[in-house]
Amino acid sequence: MAENRTIANSPAQAVVFLETLAAIVEKSPVAYSTDSAADLAAHIRGMAEAVNTEARVNPAELDTTRQYAALDWHNEAVAVLFASEHRPTFL
Repeated sequence: MAENRTIANSPAQAVVFLETLAAIVEKSPVAYSTDSAADLAAHIRGMAEAVNTEARVNPAELDTTRQYAALDWHNEAVAVLFASEHRPTFL
């Protein structure tokens, strides 16, 4: 029998995902102007704050999730933003 190996998603993971997405949008305004990228990043951060407030995420869990995500998402961001048009804005 095949074993189902899934990780349950938590509100802390949603908050960290949105924060990471906002940082990527802000650092790589290729599809948007710099101002539009900043506006979109601010909107995404607002969504993260709303999830955090609504779910009453445990601050210690959120901090731990951020620490793990910093490692994982750094690798993902490097992979996604490795294209030459992103390099000048990602430094």
